[in-house]
Amino acid sequence: MAADREDLWNEAMALLLRWQSAPDDAELREAITAFSAQSDEHRAAWDDAKRLYRLTGEATGVSEHESKRKKARDVTRRNILTGVGAVTVGAGLIKGPELWRRWQADVTTEIGAIDVSRLPDGSRMTLGPDSAVQIAFSSSQRLVRLIEGMVLFDVAGGEGRPFVAQTGGLQAFANAGMSFEVRQNGGRSFVGSSSGNVAVESDEEASARKLLEGGDWMAVGPDRDARQQGHRQADQVAAWRQRLLVADQERIDTVVAEIARWQSARVIVAQPGLAASRVSGLYDLSDPTAALEAVVSPYGGRVRQITPWLSVLSTI
Repeated sequence: MAADREDLWNEAMALLLRWQSAPDDAELREAITAFSAQSDEHRAAWDDAKRLYRLTGEATGVSEHESKRKKARDVTRRNILTGVGAVTVGAGLIKGPELWRRWQADVTTEIGAIDVSRLPDGSRMTLGPDSAVQIAFSSSQRLVRLIEGMVLFDVAGGEGRPFVAQTGGLQAFANAGMSFEVRQNGGRSFVGSSSGNVAVESDEEASARKLLEGGDWMAVGPDRDARQQGHRQADQVAAWRQRLLVADQERIDTVVAEIARWQSARVIVAQPGLAASRVSGLYDLSDPTAALEAVVSPYGGRVRQITPWLSVLSTI
């Protein structure tokens, strides 16, 4: 999407959010009219914004029999518009988190892209799509911090320096010859060993390291909820390299956050209950929309493509 079209859509969404809060504001109506009159592109952006409003549950003349359903739609609409607001407050702010992440990072990747590179010690780093890392190597340490996304490390010799990877509330410690992946999606921190023994500790239990052997994995949630552990086959470690996602009783919002790294449209899970539901399965990342549908369909959810730049997941 061209930058100017994205900016117009951001402006239209900002007007929509203001209009939703004050539909009788005469000055605001004049501002919307003036915005739409500037060009065909401005009018199209405002039409997209109105379409979003209609599709998120507008209902008139609802009978008493349907009142509960209407309330559910209204809650869903508020959640969707709140989610939209979080990424479109003011023109151009939809890019803000990405710009901040890139400013912090030493290496980043684009949406849908995988990059293989060498670290200063010769270790190989395979960085997944829409991901970012910081690198801090010195004479005494080899440290990589995953800011977002997913990464696979094949560790080289370090002349006595331990290799440490950090993300969220987890730290992983590895030696030469070991291979392991680290992921950070939707606030969920994950470490999985491909080969060799990788020691992992969490912020909550810094004194208790867990040793992961080949195929073992460990994860903690965004709220430092109960630690999860498991084991998977070797060919499922860093399966995203083959455009596959393996989920094992993961929250839907976490799975959705990973799938979203493969498409340009933002994705909003409109209902907290749906976002917190858990799924297990194997999802094909070469078709992100189909993967999103497969994630939410067991709960009666569906994917609405509101615009080319926004997908909404809900059961309504």
